[in-house]
Amino acid sequence: MWRKRNPRTLLVHQTKISFFINGLEKDNAAFDARTLSGSITDFASGTMQIGQSLNGSEQFVGRMQDFRLYQVALTNREIQEVFSRDLPRLHIQSHCRCPGSHPRVHRLEQRYCIPNDAEDTTKNRVLRLNPEAHPLSFVNDNNVGTSWVSHVFTNMTQLSQGVTISIDLENGQYQVFYIIIQFSSPQPTAVRIQRKKEDSLDWEDWQYFARNCSTFRMKNNGDLANSDSVNCLQLPNFPPYSCGNVTFSVLTPGPNQRPGYNNFYNTPSLQEFVKATQVRLHFHGQYHTTETPVSPRHRYYGVNEITITGRCQCYGHANHCDTTSQPYRCLCSQESFTEGLHCDRCLPLYNNKPFRQSDHVHAFNCKPCECNSHSRSCHYNISVDPFPFEHYRGGGGVCDDCEHNTAGKNCELCKDYFFRQVGADPSAIDVCRPCDCDKVGTRNSSFLCDQIGGQCNCKRHVSGRQCNQCQNGFYNLQEWDPDGCSPCNCNTSGTVDGDITCHPNSGQCKCKANVIGLRCDHCNFGFKFLQSFNDDGCEPCQCNLHGSVNRLCNPLSGQCECKKEAKGLQCDTCREHFYGLDATGCKACDCDVAGSRPGTVCDAWTGQCVCKPNVGGRRCSECVEGYFYQPQNRSFLCLPCNCDRTGTVNGSLLCDKSTGQCPCKLGVTGLHCNQCESHRYHLTVGSFQGCQMCECDPLGTLPGTICDPLSGQCPCLPNRQGRRCNQCQPGFYISPGNATGCLPCSCHTTGAVNHICNSLTGQCVCQDASIAGQSCDYCKDLYFGFDSLTGRCQPCNCHLSGALNETCHLVTGQCFCKRFVTGSKCDTCVPNASHLDISNPLGCSKTPSQQPPPRGQVQSSSAINLSWSPPDSPNAHRLTYSLFRDDFEIYTVEDQYPYSIQYFLDTALVPYTSYSYYILTSSVHGSTRSTAVTYRTKPGTPVGSLNLSYISPVSSDSVTLTWASPSNRSGPIEKYILSCAPLHDVQPCSPYEGPETTTTIWNLLPFTKYHFAVQACTSGGCLHSTPLTVTTAQAAPRRLGPPKVRKISSTELHVEWAPPMEPNGIIIRYELYMKRLKSSGETRSAESQVFQSSGWLGPHPLAESANENALEPPETTTVITGLEPYTKYKFRVLAVNMAGSVSSAWTTGRTGESGEDQCFELYFENT
Repeated sequence: MWRKRNPRTLLVHQTKISFFINGLEKDNAAFDARTLSGSITDFASGTMQIGQSLNGSEQFVGRMQDFRLYQVALTNREIQEVFSRDLPRLHIQSHCRCPGSHPRVHRLEQRYCIPNDAEDTTKNRVLRLNPEAHPLSFVNDNNVGTSWVSHVFTNMTQLSQGVTISIDLENGQYQVFYIIIQFSSPQPTAVRIQRKKEDSLDWEDWQYFARNCSTFRMKNNGDLANSDSVNCLQLPNFPPYSCGNVTFSVLTPGPNQRPGYNNFYNTPSLQEFVKATQVRLHFHGQYHTTETPVSPRHRYYGVNEITITGRCQCYGHANHCDTTSQPYRCLCSQESFTEGLHCDRCLPLYNNKPFRQSDHVHAFNCKPCECNSHSRSCHYNISVDPFPFEHYRGGGGVCDDCEHNTAGKNCELCKDYFFRQVGADPSAIDVCRPCDCDKVGTRNSSFLCDQIGGQCNCKRHVSGRQCNQCQNGFYNLQEWDPDGCSPCNCNTSGTVDGDITCHPNSGQCKCKANVIGLRCDHCNFGFKFLQSFNDDGCEPCQCNLHGSVNRLCNPLSGQCECKKEAKGLQCDTCREHFYGLDATGCKACDCDVAGSRPGTVCDAWTGQCVCKPNVGGRRCSECVEGYFYQPQNRSFLCLPCNCDRTGTVNGSLLCDKSTGQCPCKLGVTGLHCNQCESHRYHLTVGSFQGCQMCECDPLGTLPGTICDPLSGQCPCLPNRQGRRCNQCQPGFYISPGNATGCLPCSCHTTGAVNHICNSLTGQCVCQDASIAGQSCDYCKDLYFGFDSLTGRCQPCNCHLSGALNETCHLVTGQCFCKRFVTGSKCDTCVPNASHLDISNPLGCSKTPSQQPPPRGQVQSSSAINLSWSPPDSPNAHRLTYSLFRDDFEIYTVEDQYPYSIQYFLDTALVPYTSYSYYILTSSVHGSTRSTAVTYRTKPGTPVGSLNLSYISPVSSDSVTLTWASPSNRSGPIEKYILSCAPLHDVQPCSPYEGPETTTTIWNLLPFTKYHFAVQACTSGGCLHSTPLTVTTAQAAPRRLGPPKVRKISSTELHVEWAPPMEPNGIIIRYELYMKRLKSSGETRSAESQVFQSSGWLGPHPLAESANENALEPPETTTVITGLEPYTKYKFRVLAVNMAGSVSSAWTTGRTGESGEDQCFELYFENT
């Protein structure tokens, strides 16, 4: 507890309490110490009840504020630090620290600790040094404040034997360059360092150190003959008592440089010498402690830190390596084109030069082979490399197993019988295409072609790249033909445009439209007169289409071939006794002699003959409607139909004209439709079918029987009855399986009501509800134990909560139980189960088991999405899940069978914080717990304040800004972003982005206000600082233009100038200087100041308020008087600000002539 005026501290350890006011007392003890008779009790919110009086009647009650609680009791030394307002971070593991039961260091013997209420003479004391206070892990924890301390050596023999420390570098072989041992105790007088080059090899000596190297039978600082030689370096005679170092530089050990140390990459033996997988250190003897006055208690080794500096063996082709994998893996740089655990070989397509290790000057990256994308690998061949001893010139890469029918060193050629098209991309997959030479057309049947273009070697009259076609005027490519093809020999009178070429295979010439023949040498059918001047070759025959047999004519006379009833040159006229020439030709009248009147002829246009009574048709060869044809001798008669309306369709009276058959209804027969068909009966007028089907049951009648045509009664088999014989007589039922006849009922004498059964199914009528079966002779479902005497069964009475259903075994009555239920009626839980429940598919519940842990997905800096599956063995139909975070329940949910995956979004979490989760799964019988899993939230936006400041003094072109790192409770700070913006419209400034908390912004303009702001960013967001405005310092003005001089009179000149273009501050004064010139232009008088004006001119006058400056700007114009007439004068202006000045160039002006009126002349002359 801390108060501003009287700081008080309470130290509580079990039932002992110590009270401190203003720190420690003079004897380093507490103000008072008491023993509590009761424990500390939480009394009320904001109030804490501390302690009791000895009689238990009074209690101290007070308000606590500005307090800090520690999880273990502080020692008196730490209470003194609290009093000094330096609140310490308590070490949980004590390192030479008093325990809470003995918090005070003994004044006289400080290696002991005593209680606060004990005297100095007490025997109740403990040693300060904890046996586990300095573990060996402290030598490599990156904290020089912790150290490893060995045991205390009891005699000189033990000290001479010393100790050995073995260090496993883990996960592979490394290149080690430095080993630094930082001692907290006096140094050993001899150190031996060994290494294992590989874990399977023996230890090798690496380096010796000794006050006198004769200890190791070696010379002090001995020479190193070879790169891998080992010598002994002499330690100093008087090292510091503590905090001394022993440094082993592998490449440069001591005064003697190791051979090859400055040419490491070209010295293989030295590269082997630095390799190690394990390091062993041997300490022998000790400085100082062997002297007589020194206490033997100091004879121990203490090591603050052992630092081993090295690198992964990556042959210089990786910037990083993954040391967590086994073995470690080099992360080969992309530009090196290497692979392997140690980046020790080139990628398959990068062997244009042999693999070479990188050094500190040259990268020696692997060189790509040029395989034109037709190979998966290449190898180096020194014989094809024009510069085999140079890495950056030449190349000996030979592509392996060229694909896509390519060949050559670079897969740049095609294999035999393949070619590359002119201009084709060499890297295309199909760059090499097969020659496909036609051996029929090539000389000597060759399949080879040119590498470029692919032209095959053709015979004399053969052409084409593949020699697969004849030349123009030739055809019929043949292998046996030495020239390949035969001539066409076309008739030019019959070919189009007199063409002599023909089809390459058939030899067909290109004939004119009306010309045919292989050589186009005669007219087509239907044409005549082959003539060369006729574009179509021949003229058409023009035969009549209806009167001619075809379109053909004699190619010389033009006579068409006529049909027998037609005549004429073109067959366009009919012969006598015919009519109507049309598409079918000329047709004969052909009147029927029997049906037509004698002596008549047909109509000349229609061909209709004159018919006898009841006869019709064009030729008078058929009967009219209602009559039918009846042949008689060589003639015929037309007789009436006489159809029966009762049996015809729709009562029709018409019949077939050739047969006289009337259209009968379905099931009706006879020429006049007046009787029923077989297996039908009862012909009626109103029926659509006319006659009905007998439909005799084939199982109840004899085969082939028919019913009575009037009544429809079928003849039945014995024990059958009914019109269709489809019913059994009483006491019988229809035989199953399509068998004929009927079967007796066979009803049980006691189980059935009587002997009568269902005539269709044979099912008897059972006399009790518990009986089932066709004969009523066994138990129904939910019953068992059929009694043949009484004709009854017993009910199952299965327990509905424990049984799968209400059925049981037909004989024993055993019910079918759920998984966790037993008993004949399924009414008892199995062992280790309870809570019989009808809704539980298992019947009873057991304790769930094998609950998987929750799966987490970190959503943000404050939320984790959790999900979990049901246990592998739920053992119940209802489960309750309790989700615990850091051992506190945060969510409860119930689920029932069938179970589903549960989800919960845990929110309002602290950024970048690890949380432990587990699931407690409970049923009515018990509970089980999953293993715990840990997830860490993402970094969030940093919290706290971010104060930006600048370091004085500020220069004219740069500002150095600094800021303090905010708390990293929300996650590690990844970068800082410093923004910079000028206040006015001037050139922008460059921002900063990086990990540093101090930076300098350059290239700023003098005397300009800039706004700066910084952001501290994690991956989850950025914390913004308050903007800071900084004005850069002033600098000397620049770019002052020369003044303008104007003549006023013969003795006066008007001089005017503008402010500098870059004032770089506040202009406080202008000075005007003048020289008088001779007529020759030489200076006549020395330079003199002729005008001065002071004031205040800011660089941004428009941005300044009216009250910002009470001074007026200095004047920029003046009149110089008292000058000589018609004389030249030179002027320059000096502009001055608080940081310096700038001068303009000289300008010349001349006064007017004496007596001249008010004429003005302006001169400009820069010198």
